Amino acid sequence: MYRYYYKDKAISGKDCDEFLENYKDVEFSSGLVGTENKNVEEDRKAKIHWLEGTNILVRALWSYVLEMNQNFQLNLTGYEKTQLTKYDDECFYEWHTDAFNDNNRPMRKLSAILQLSKPEDYEGCELQLFNGTKEPEELPIKNQGSIIIFKSSEWHRVSKLTDGVRYSLVMWATGPRLI
Repeated sequence: MYRYYYKDKAISGKDCDEFLENYKDVEFSSGLVGTENKNVEEDRKAKIHWLEGTNILVRALWSYVLEMNQNFQLNLTGYEKTQLTKYDDECFYEWHTDAFNDNNRPMRKLSAILQLSKPEDYEGCELQLFNGTKEPEELPIKNQGSIIIFKSSEWHRVSKLTDGVRYSLVMWATGPRLI
C-alpha cells in the first residue's frame, strides 16, 4: 500500500473554473486549528468557506474517495463538511495531521484534496508530506482538477504562497474508531 493515491485531472478544468466562478463572491473566514478551533497564525494562515454535501464537486470528490479507498480498505461511513480553501497573501499551513483524538466525533480516516487552481495561477503553496529525516515530499497535485487522498494521520503541510492565489477543496472521510 502506498502513502497516498492520486488521479491527475480527475475533474475537468472547465468544471473547476465554473465552480470558482460560482463561489468567487462567497465570504471566507480565517482557517482555524485543532478541535478547539483556535486562530493560531504562526501555524496556519488561510481562508476557508464551508460547503454543503449537495454540491456537485463535493459529491464527485466523495466518489473518488470511495474508489481510492479500495486501496486503503478503511471502514468509511461518511464525511465532514467540505472546505473550500483560499490561499493568498503569503498564506500557508504548517506541519499537522487532520486526525483528532476526540471520542465525541467520528474519526477522520482519509483526507482528500481537489486542486481547483491552474498551476500557473500561483507560486509556492505546495502540498508536502513529511518523510522523517528527508526533505518533504512534494506531491503530484499541481494540475487543475487533480485529486490526492492520504490517511488523515499523515503529517503534511502547505508551504507559503509567494505569488497569486490557490484554491482547493478539502474533504475528510470519517468512520468508526479503530479498536
